[in-house]
Amino acid sequence: MKKTVLFVFVLCLCFTVFGGSAIAESAEAEAPATEKPAAEMAAEELYQTGLEAFDAEDYGKAMEYYLQAADAGNAEGWRSAGYLYDYGLGVEQSHEKAFEYYQRAADQGDAKAWYNIAYSYFYGEGIEQDYGKALEYYQKAADLGDTWALCNLGAMYQDGVGVEQDYAKAVEYYTLAAEQGEPAGLFGLGECYYLGQGLEKDLDKATEWYRKALEAGFEPDETDQAHLKEVLGDEYQP
Repeated sequence: MKKTVLFVFVLCLCFTVFGGSAIAESAEAEAPATEKPAAEMAAEELYQTGLEAFDAEDYGKAMEYYLQAADAGNAEGWRSAGYLYDYGLGVEQSHEKAFEYYQRAADQGDAKAWYNIAYSYFYGEGIEQDYGKALEYYQKAADLGDTWALCNLGAMYQDGVGVEQDYAKAVEYYTLAAEQGEPAGLFGLGECYYLGQGLEKDLDKATEWYRKALEAGFEPDETDQAHLKEVLGDEYQP
């Protein structure tokens, strides 16, 4: 977790802009003899080849295939190329370029691209910081089914960042995320029970939700660990 908001995650690559000129940003790689030529690949094949290159830490090749996939109509290609720019993987880091590519993916209805745009506004990366815009675009991502966005909306309402503090709204968003099994949503409900925010303080229920979050793979930061230790005692071992 980062900064003041409870659940602001890393940018989304997720394995699950615009015209041919983008491909010129990355040198064309020679395909192995056993690899299908890029010209014969569909957009999804191009994107998957990019993911394989990313896994192999060949970021230049990943960028090449992401951009070709994007030019062929794959929104994830734009988003993933933006991710490489955001972290300077295989290219010179540029939050501005990343934001541009996220916008192109978002314009095609990519939920995780909207999440990344919201993240960029929240931290002022590649765009002027604007909590109101962050809230707006987390909501867009959430409306498209992104559970991380639901958790960040809950956190913004819980902390009163960019919006009037509203614990009931925080509980609402955490619950929506928890219903989909999102670990941070499960933990958020535990926090609301632990702190008595939007829900009556109840350490038994906090214990229940904390356990569910950990079982689902939640990774706590130091503050979270202190709460877990206080509620779960020796049961919790960081």
